[in-house]
Amino acid sequence: MPLTKMRFEQINLSDPFFDSLKDDYEEFEDWFKRKSELEAYVSHNDLGLIDGFLYLKVEKQALDDMIPMHGVKTRVKLGTFKIDAHGTKLGERFLRVMFDYACRNRINEIYVTIFDKHATLISLLTKYGFELVSRKNKTTKDGQEGVYFKTLIWR
Repeated sequence: MPLTKMRFEQINLSDPFFDSLKDDYEEFEDWFKRKSELEAYVSHNDLGLIDGFLYLKVEKQALDDMIPMHGVKTRVKLGTFKIDAHGTKLGERFLRVMFDYACRNRINEIYVTIFDKHATLISLLTKYGFELVSRKNKTTKDGQEGVYFKTLIWR
């Protein structure tokens, strides 16, 4: 199935795909609803259920809620990135969207925050050059999120 760019308000928040995100992030539903006018990339399986989701945003700010902190810089943040992997290279397809987005916007740094328990996703990201550089200051029931960065060089 193709990746589709959709407004948040068009995406079914009740889809079971989002259950783990709701468990990990207490404020996820409120955050999702506040994004109603924004767009994300979504993949659906043959049954019409969501099996991949990617929300990207451009930030130009200091990252001071982590150790070590990072100064003001324009970055792409993977606001939410989740896939239900099933051997179809879905994760790689989403990464391609992310890299193309950074290229179009001429941004050379991408980052994502992720809990250690998501080892498969971390493995995918590190395979494509993301490195664990910081830890969020906030400790939750799942620990502190790792902050993974990828630097790009455009020619």
